[in-house]
Amino acid sequence: MASLLQSLIPYHPFKALYVLIVALSISLRAPFWFLCLIPRFLRQHPSWTLRQSFMVKLLSVASHHASLVRDHPHWSLSPGTEKERYECIPPSQKDIYRGVLKDREIKPVEVGGTWYPTVYGPSDAKRKAVILHLHGGAFVVGDGRKSDLGHGAALLTSHTDCWVFGLQYRISSNPGCRFPAALQDAVTGYQSLLDRGIPTSSIILSGDSAGANLVIALLRYITENPDVLPKPKAALLWCAWVNPAVALKPNPCTGNRNYKTDFL
Repeated sequence: MASLLQSLIPYHPFKALYVLIVALSISLRAPFWFLCLIPRFLRQHPSWTLRQSFMVKLLSVASHHASLVRDHPHWSLSPGTEKERYECIPPSQKDIYRGVLKDREIKPVEVGGTWYPTVYGPSDAKRKAVILHLHGGAFVVGDGRKSDLGHGAALLTSHTDCWVFGLQYRISSNPGCRFPAALQDAVTGYQSLLDRGIPTSSIILSGDSAGANLVIALLRYITENPDVLPKPKAALLWCAWVNPAVALKPNPCTGNRNYKTDFL
């Protein structure tokens, strides 16, 4: 019975009813959570502040229910609020999509990306490198735009003095975007930087969570196809999701040693 009800949640009107019930439930339980977290020994980690502990609790609950709703993020290649910093990239005409990237259904398509802090300018001598960043989100959420990557991109630019290009690769929660769509897009994004004349000595790959997994996949593709793409200068992996297969094990979440502190 429970599995039947859960299977109905992603569809209206059950989705709207479920969201309403969850919102009401969280609003009623939130004050109780806050009070329970006042004693430091009851927090997820003893070094955390009350605010941090409370916010992680809210994010954890919200993430759980969002996964049940299975909402499909809006996919658009329109500039939006990013305006001139947003760039559309057509798939490369070169023979760079080989092996695992060849699929009967999933083909390379036009993708987008956002430049941080400004549009790339080769004449800017102060910023010598470009970071191609692949956002996290378990391959089901995220888009690399300002609302999603703005804070992370600001950290990267402030600490590295590089340009950052946040790629909006296809995520599997949208129809027709299963593997190898995201890896095809990563290859497209990397090739686009090379086509600009940016040397590999000035290109750094970067990714967080699922994005870091995608960076590893891209590096493996480059390594296995040395005649297709040259190696980048370096790679930055942030909280890399290196073993998605662990989700197939019994109780993959509650059985994790970081279950109390990780909200995803």
